[in-house]
Amino acid sequence: MIKETIYPFLDFKLHYTAKYDTNKFLDLLTHVAMNHDFTENGSKTFRFVMKENTPSADTLLYHIKNKFTSEEIKQVFRKAFEEIFRIAKKHNVFRKKKLDVAVDLHDWLYYGDKNDFMVCETKPQKGTSHCFRFATINIVENGKRFTLLALPMHAFDNKHDVLNELLSYAKSKINIRNVYVDRGFFNVKCVEVLEKQKVKWLMPAVMNRAIKKLMKEYDSPTVLDYVMGRKNFDQVKFKLVIVNDQDDIKRVFATNLKVTKDNAKILFQEYGKRWGIETSYRVKQDFKARTTSKKHIIRLFYFMFCACLYNLWILVNIIVGMIILKFIPKEPFITAKFFGVMLYTLIDPGGG
Repeated sequence: MIKETIYPFLDFKLHYTAKYDTNKFLDLLTHVAMNHDFTENGSKTFRFVMKENTPSADTLLYHIKNKFTSEEIKQVFRKAFEEIFRIAKKHNVFRKKKLDVAVDLHDWLYYGDKNDFMVCETKPQKGTSHCFRFATINIVENGKRFTLLALPMHAFDNKHDVLNELLSYAKSKINIRNVYVDRGFFNVKCVEVLEKQKVKWLMPAVMNRAIKKLMKEYDSPTVLDYVMGRKNFDQVKFKLVIVNDQDDIKRVFATNLKVTKDNAKILFQEYGKRWGIETSYRVKQDFKARTTSKKHIIRLFYFMFCACLYNLWILVNIIVGMIILKFIPKEPFITAKFFGVMLYTLIDPGGG
């Protein structure tokens, strides 16, 4: 069964006399997540749909807060991610010898006290400038966008340390072709990590004063040798590429890829693979339970569970596509909503 892929890793450590078992809690959370609902309302609709006694929202939240530490959540979900990836490899989902990956940050907006545990600053949006932050590394191939690993970030975590951990983990699982990185990693320390990891990388440059000056001085396309950092401090060297996009707007990329004036526009095709991660995050909203809880551990569990459900959905679409259609469709043909219903009603379409 599909549920058997991740449920065994998420043991709620319940006493044998407990009224509900772990599967009941996870079925409830799946229902709430797939309906993008709040736990309180979702628990009521789940009881109505299943026509049986099911856990309440308070009981679910109590067990998440009291049965797991943050470190345990990271470890159990890492094992769940690895199991999904093992099944994907078993079914020969990733056939290329080298795969492209993207590293990104995801902010879950927060409206509580900015001094609460694990709360980070973010750009002002929707009435807040605070969030819970998660970093992910994702395989980004057509029809196959898998989250390999997700990590929670503290306000004092260094981006370069998180980047290094994500890349090291990914390299232990796959051979990397290119790494596509968000402009939020455009700093000396992060570029040092990319170079020390010996990967080919590409990211948009931050429009700071120096970059804006170069954009005025040079026509498009232009490839420059660029040095980032101050004299007598750490410095890094890479290519800075000024090129017009499809709308004839001048853009700037930083990279260590082999690029010339003649092939500069290929960078848009390459970086376009990373844009798929934005789509995946929008789709992931279909798998994420809503909550007003201020507890980071609740948000962490919900985010990780969401990423696992998303990976399973992608995997089922790929396997069923290979079995029925004999090819991997670019767009999933099993909807997220239908997949969720199959999951908690014990229907298994792919035998995975």
